[in-house]
Amino acid sequence: MRRVTTSALILTLCLAVALSAGLFAQVKKDTKTGLDRITGTIQNINKDKTLTVTQTGNVKGTWKVSYSDQTKVTERNADAKAESLKEGQRVIVLGKYEKDVLVAARIDIRN
Repeated sequence: MRRVTTSALILTLCLAVALSAGLFAQVKKDTKTGLDRITGTIQNINKDKTLTVTQTGNVKGTWKVSYSDQTKVTERNADAKAESLKEGQRVIVLGKYEKDVLVAARIDIRN
């Protein structure tokens, strides 16, 4: 009985590590800036300056992104304002992870 419990615990831990590693593997480093990079679609925008960005295709995931007045917002590489962000837009977000939130240094609107 003890052997079965130990085996089950080890299997559970291995599975948890594998799943969490897969989640973080989906976030890529930008080669030019060294910042974390995600590409996806804005699902919702909150008044507290956070976004929910969802990735689709081969790499799937949902990410919480926060931005501030210091975040550079561009649209197809031209200057834009945070007010330009809308649900349903494709974006590329560059920033640093703090806990479970990507703090955006740059958000580029792609459509």
